[in-house]
Amino acid sequence: MLNLKRLLALLLMLLVPATPIGGAYAESTPQPEANALKSEIYFGSDLGDSTAVSQEAWEGFVADVVVPRFPAGITVVEALGRGRSTVGPLTRTRVLIVVHRGDPESQSRLSEIRAEYKQRYGTAGQFHIEHPVRLKD
Repeated sequence: MLNLKRLLALLLMLLVPATPIGGAYAESTPQPEANALKSEIYFGSDLGDSTAVSQEAWEGFVADVVVPRFPAGITVVEALGRGRSTVGPLTRTRVLIVVHRGDPESQSRLSEIRAEYKQRYGTAGQFHIEHPVRLKD
């Protein structure tokens, strides 16, 4: 009998909506306005025919192409992934993360990085996404 009472009490708690103290829900705090962009470029490494962009080649690409364009404020994440039109196992993917002002010069440098990767490793896929962010020091 005691278990039945507990079960009924639990069901009642689940069915009755929570009522805030004072009868009003707290208003959400407005988010501060974004003052920068966070760009993520996903670089696939699968070149087909069971070959891939090696770690050494990737490190050379970062040193020769990425760092001269963004000498500070970059992060590289090693991951596994698969492109939209790819089937089979996950392959090595590198994610370049850059937080920047979003100005035309920064956008141009990101485009240059992507173009150079395509020139060097044409069959390896890549894509670029951006998120507005609030940069705080």
